[in-house]
Amino acid sequence: MKKYRKLLIVLLIMCMTIAVAACGSSGGSTDDGSDSSSDALTIAYIGPLTGESAPWGTPEANTLKMLVEKVNAEGGIDGHQIVLNVYDNRGDNVETSNAAKKAITVDGANVIIGCNASGATIALAGVCEEYEVPCVATTATNAKVTEADDGSIRKWAFRSCLADPALGTVMAQYSYEKLGLRSIGVLQEISSDYSVGITQNFKDTFESLGGTIVDIESYTAGDVDFRAQLAALNTYDTDALFLPMTYKELALATVQARDLGMNQLFLGPDCWMAEDIFGLAGSAITGSYFVCTVDGNDPQLDDFKAWYEETYGEECDGAGQNAYFAYDAFYIIDQAVTKAGSTAPEAIRDALETVTDVQGLTSKLTINKNHQVIRDAIIFKVGESQFEAVDSYTINYDN
Repeated sequence: MKKYRKLLIVLLIMCMTIAVAACGSSGGSTDDGSDSSSDALTIAYIGPLTGESAPWGTPEANTLKMLVEKVNAEGGIDGHQIVLNVYDNRGDNVETSNAAKKAITVDGANVIIGCNASGATIALAGVCEEYEVPCVATTATNAKVTEADDGSIRKWAFRSCLADPALGTVMAQYSYEKLGLRSIGVLQEISSDYSVGITQNFKDTFESLGGTIVDIESYTAGDVDFRAQLAALNTYDTDALFLPMTYKELALATVQARDLGMNQLFLGPDCWMAEDIFGLAGSAITGSYFVCTVDGNDPQLDDFKAWYEETYGEECDGAGQNAYFAYDAFYIIDQAVTKAGSTAPEAIRDALETVTDVQGLTSKLTINKNHQVIRDAIIFKVGESQFEAVDSYTINYDN
């Protein structure tokens, strides 16, 4: 009997220990080098760390860990040590909502960085509106990230990148005015808010200038054979094809187009910025044009690239360039918290609307009252082994 009584006591002690540990758990992984005092600034990062979208989310999380460690060692933001909680949304909208609720209600997030995909960020923005905590997206470009269906501004949602209307407008203007294109076909991913959104913006601007979008063909995520859609587009007399596709699908589509004997110029948006495209598409994509908000060959990125490579043992290129936008989002929040003089979510939100001339990695950044980002957009030409910046536009919605 004594033997069983001792065993019962041991089990009770183990249960109590587990319960205490669970109460102290953040739910997301914490990597900040700080204490978790009540005076801390708690930043949540939500993005894909596993699954097909992990190549974009992992460098963002890595960058934030680097920055938090550095800034905490220097005294924090406005005297506040930073607690960084990282959550894996697996590239899924429902997972995003669940992570956001946990980040806010359990782990006490004052502000959230994320996401990098438009659909997930729109889901995040809905949670942030419900709980009144601001979020700053990295590379989510759909207009509805910061604008509700009725046209009103989402009070709690911001971003560090340009939105689709700006990117689509710039690419359409350059196509019509500088390249002299007049007739364009489109192949879009119908299951992607990003692809559909930027297609619409490109179409609206190009047609307003006098150009013609002859046809819009669609595919769904996971497709690898685009020959039927390309053949349909090839029935029209077009100057170019606009392809709002990520680099893997883009490589397949461009190679298949050339195999079909299609010689049209290819055009695209910022999701083309991935060094892997050269090995995957080869000469099929050489001579194409796209718009982006960062020049990966800019010398001002060299110090950051070296720091990242030294820290993680891998280069910050290709899809890893999302790291630059995570950096920009962090310093947008840095200025907002400093201006607010507070870690209260509402004070941070108010200050985010006054962010001015933040020196990011990719551009100087200003956010206006409509949550639009004033920054540079760059036109690139695809060479044989690198992207060449050929033109730039400063997007200022207040002009």
